[in-house]
Amino acid sequence: MAIVITPGAQAPGRIDDVSTQRKQNQMISNVITVCHGNLCRSPMAAAMLRQRAEGLHVRSAGLAAVVGQPPEAEAIAAMSEIGIDIRTHRATQLTRQLADDAELILTMTSAQTRSLESLYPPMRGRIFSIRGFDDVDIDDPIGLPLSRFRQCRDVLTRGIDYWVRRLGNLNDLQDRSHERAVSREISIAGGEQ
Repeated sequence: MAIVITPGAQAPGRIDDVSTQRKQNQMISNVITVCHGNLCRSPMAAAMLRQRAEGLHVRSAGLAAVVGQPPEAEAIAAMSEIGIDIRTHRATQLTRQLADDAELILTMTSAQTRSLESLYPPMRGRIFSIRGFDDVDIDDPIGLPLSRFRQCRDVLTRGIDYWVRRLGNLNDLQDRSHERAVSREISIAGGEQ
């Protein structure tokens, strides 16, 4: 899935702001999900996004990850219940390079969004809370029972669904824009319409 950001920034903190930071018709092909330790929320979100947005390169990282740690057993169990296997995931620390490579950075909380915007001011406009559209923070379930991981997964699902729709809508806009441009080129060149 190739995703495109188009002009039309409206409200601060919304995906429309991305257009003020990126070139018109810039494709989004690289997304990173970010949480604190990269053991629960961000790997769960990345796996769901990867499953629903074919062709999109999705990674996850943590603000304070212990590099190489496997995901929490409860996160593995909660995801396996919906047919997603995250057993091979290993925690990764968010680096400047990973952040630079991502066209879209999705955090789990508004505080993480603010923290990343403070760390990487030039990336403002491509950093969003995964549930920022309805001002819901995704609580960290680490150390809690499986039921809380299921709740986390379900809250994440609504955010993933939103972003898949939003990115898909932007992609559809790009496809229509490209078709109109090709049609105009054919018309100008005197070809068939």
